[in-house]
Amino acid sequence: MSASASAQLLGRAAPERRGLAITGLALGMLLSTLDQTIVATALPSIAKDLGSLSSSAWIVSAYLLTTTASAPLYGKLGDMFGRRRMVLIALSLFIGSSILCGVAPNMWSLIALRALQGLGGGGLVGLGSAGIADLVPLHERGKALSYSGAVFAAGSIGGPLLGGVFTDYLDWRWVFYINVPIGLVSMFLVVTYFRLPQAVVRGALDVLGSVLLVGAVTCLMLVTVWAGRDYAWGSAQILGLLAAAVVLLIGFVARERSAANPVLPLQLFKARAFAVAVPASVVLGMLLLAAVVFLPQFFQAVRGMSASTSGLALTPLMLGVVGTMTVVGRRVTASGRYRPYPIIGSVLTIVGFAALTQLDGDTPDWLMVLEMLVLGMGMGFAIQLLVLIMQNSAEMQYLGVASSAAMFFRSMGGAIGTAFFSTVLVRRLADEMGSGGAALNASPDEVARQAMVDGSVLPESVQALFSQAFAESIHIVYVWALPFAGLLLVLALALPTVPLWTVEFLKKFKEDHEAKVAAEAAEAAAAASAAPAGSKEQVPAAE
Repeated sequence: MSASASAQLLGRAAPERRGLAITGLALGMLLSTLDQTIVATALPSIAKDLGSLSSSAWIVSAYLLTTTASAPLYGKLGDMFGRRRMVLIALSLFIGSSILCGVAPNMWSLIALRALQGLGGGGLVGLGSAGIADLVPLHERGKALSYSGAVFAAGSIGGPLLGGVFTDYLDWRWVFYINVPIGLVSMFLVVTYFRLPQAVVRGALDVLGSVLLVGAVTCLMLVTVWAGRDYAWGSAQILGLLAAAVVLLIGFVARERSAANPVLPLQLFKARAFAVAVPASVVLGMLLLAAVVFLPQFFQAVRGMSASTSGLALTPLMLGVVGTMTVVGRRVTASGRYRPYPIIGSVLTIVGFAALTQLDGDTPDWLMVLEMLVLGMGMGFAIQLLVLIMQNSAEMQYLGVASSAAMFFRSMGGAIGTAFFSTVLVRRLADEMGSGGAALNASPDEVARQAMVDGSVLPESVQALFSQAFAESIHIVYVWALPFAGLLLVLALALPTVPLWTVEFLKKFKEDHEAKVAAEAAEAAAAASAAPAGSKEQVPAAE
């Protein structure tokens, strides 16, 4: 074990005021996750102001694409050049592009700036998680990562609420301006307090591997954006993108096998826990977005809530996630065992989605609160534990890559899930409101998609039809979510029992480590002061 690894294991690497450093990193994570969802409830206002309803979906998609594609690169760059430096670069890019987004004069400039903002956001979550792991002794990491997981959940679920508040009471441009003060506070705390020495990985960046990975991710993300909306799933464009993604991915794997300094070391997947946690993270990302994206739409379309109120209605879901995550983090820290919690969480997730399959316009409010609470508790058992499992499976020099990989696969799952479940919902909506297409001289699919972006642009008669159709269709999303929740349970059962570092283990390690150091010092002192050969003088051992 290296000296730096030993120091980390014993907790000597944590600075005196590490809490402020963790706060700075957590704020950066909050910004990145917040901007994945905060824009959603502001889209209708943005489209009205900038005049392009059909292109408004790209405001979300452009950010999600560049955030997901850049995440693994940040993880590798953080390992190579130091996480503090890369966090500050990501924050600077994110803050600057947020200001420019707020003053964007037209739709396409806003979309381009959102892509730039995503390049900054792609580094904040993975680097933040790895930075917290650097700061915290291993026996406390479960508790610390539960807090960062709570930040992720708050950002994902709180985004629609803040977006709605800004849209209803201020101006949609504030969904971008709010990033500036939070980002500056984060930057100040990182600059001032995140000064932990890090053993960086030397060597040249794997440029070819990076290009192949970004290309594969971009093709796959474009499929999630275009398929079922701009192009049919069986169209030449979608099939061509899928084929290109497969070819690029095969090329990436071949490159990583031979690269001296791979951007995503394939040896990480040799650990069974890591290999199982990867697909589990993808599935969990799909399920989380299935709840966060479509429940506020239900509240607005069927219950007539405003944008801000629909976001507030997600509070039971957030409380379930955050509360469970905090308790589980403390339990894992105390026991060093994690395996039961993803299994329990998967079962609760199945129960929560099964309950939501009965959701319709007549569902009582108290029952919806209970269903969201159960669902949130279920996902709270697993969200950050999967990150911890992937980090625990990686060697110290790959900590940043492992952390970014966890965020990368979860974000990829969210993108795939949003596209898939949106297509499912739109198809059902189109069947339910077929007469609305005739009223607007448009296809039912087009009417359904337009209504999901901004139902207020429709005639009142079609709005009423859309509200009724949405109430009759929302359950189909959760029917389709059930098989994925079942898959999550299967993967949770497949996770191996690998004990994490515990307080008891670390005490023993510390005692053994100190005994070894003392023995080595005694041996060195004895050798240095040894009498000449043949002397009968005894040399006392050093203490």
